[in-house]
Amino acid sequence: MEDISRELEGEIKRSRLKPYKKNRKSRILIIDDFGEIRSGEYLKALLGILSAVSILFFVAAVTFYFTGVSRGVALIKKKLVQSEKKVDELTREKELLMARLVILGKDPKIIKKEIEEKKTVVSKNREVNCVQELENRVKTNQFSTAEQQENRIQSKLNASKLNTIDKPPDTSAKPKEMKKTVLIEKFAVKKDGTNGDLLVRFNIKNSSNKPGDVSGRIFTLLKPDNNIEDQWLVVPASALKNGIPSEYGKGQYFSIAHFKPVKFRIKSQADPEFFKKAAIFIFNDQGDLIFDKMIDITEA
Repeated sequence: MEDISRELEGEIKRSRLKPYKKNRKSRILIIDDFGEIRSGEYLKALLGILSAVSILFFVAAVTFYFTGVSRGVALIKKKLVQSEKKVDELTREKELLMARLVILGKDPKIIKKEIEEKKTVVSKNREVNCVQELENRVKTNQFSTAEQQENRIQSKLNASKLNTIDKPPDTSAKPKEMKKTVLIEKFAVKKDGTNGDLLVRFNIKNSSNKPGDVSGRIFTLLKPDNNIEDQWLVVPASALKNGIPSEYGKGQYFSIAHFKPVKFRIKSQADPEFFKKAAIFIFNDQGDLIFDKMIDITEA
């Protein structure tokens, strides 16, 4: 008989699996419908490419967004600066036209003097540009209207001569009186929170029933609760004589028909509560004091 046990033992020895080192690397295997196994390693490369492209597009989108936002902010700032310049230009033009209504026919140096007297309020660069612009406008307007002004002045002189031929000159000196009255309302002294300047604000109102505008040059004098002139603050800056501004030409010009807010900005670090009283002075174009009023700031 055949020895089956030996044959089985030999067969087992031949079919015994040899030990091998396991490969712990992860792999992607694809099994199709027919049971065949294929490698899917190319999917790793495809996934890496898609991830890199996604990250690249995300970074590009973020960069584009913040670039657009920064450009928009820059554009808004530019428009804001242009708008502020336009407002300043319109304000200067308005003041020029108002001044021309009162000073028509006079030497343009008067207007130049007005601009030079505002150096305590505006910066030096803006002041130089404003003076040059106003000088150019005044010169061009002066040439264009010189002939008309001369004719008007000549006609007025002729009319005055006809009316005063048989009349003796009036040598009696009459005091200057204010033909139109004004009111000062809502007077306040505050501190500017941005740069620490003092802000003086009030409203000037034409309380007269007569037709026409009220114009002049206005000063504000802030006083503490004492009589020490060194602690007084005059706006616009001017020398004092007997407690009254003596340089009337430095006052801030105004012309109102009904109502106008007035604002002074003062480069001072004083506390607003330090000042207890304020005096308002208004001069006409001839330098005559036509209005003055003392205000108790604590009760305003």
